[in-house]
Amino acid sequence: MTLTVQFYTMLSMAAMGVYIGAAIDTYGRFTRNRKKPSFNWIVACNDILFWLVQALIVFYVLLQSNYGEIRFYIFLALVCGFAAYQALLQTLYRTLLERIIEKIIQLYQITIKLFTILLINPVKYLLKLLYSLCIMVLTTCLTVLLFLLRLIWRPIKWVLLLLYKWTGLHKQVKKLQPILRKIKGFFQSMRKKKE
Repeated sequence: MTLTVQFYTMLSMAAMGVYIGAAIDTYGRFTRNRKKPSFNWIVACNDILFWLVQALIVFYVLLQSNYGEIRFYIFLALVCGFAAYQALLQTLYRTLLERIIEKIIQLYQITIKLFTILLINPVKYLLKLLYSLCIMVLTTCLTVLLFLLRLIWRPIKWVLLLLYKWTGLHKQVKKLQPILRKIKGFFQSMRKKKE
């Protein structure tokens, strides 16, 4: 293996050490609210998957830089890159990560507000307007219908009254009134007994 390939491999492994430091900080930032004392299978699986993905990324970079040959200086370069990240870049990266997360949250909140203002509020307003229009139309239709029924009912009522008098039904009703009073009195006495 030539000196250039070794230098390139060491440089890429040092960069991978910096990347692993940043990945650990990022993963820790998003999982820092989890409970420490209790064991959780989901958390354990997430941790294992995280480290498997990091190992695969490092191996892929190693495969691209020196065809996957593992030497002692590769581990040394990884440790040096990680140490350089811890000493020089960690505070800067964490601050940058927090700002990015804040901006993403603000962008999400602005998007939700815009969605509410531009889509949900107009739909609510339109639904209220449609409801008001429906109520108004129904009220108008009912008013017109009642007016028409009154117009039709009055002549029918007069005709029925005339027929009632001409046919002599009013005499028959007068004859039935004593019987109807007796039935009414019977029901009233039954109600008083129950009370």
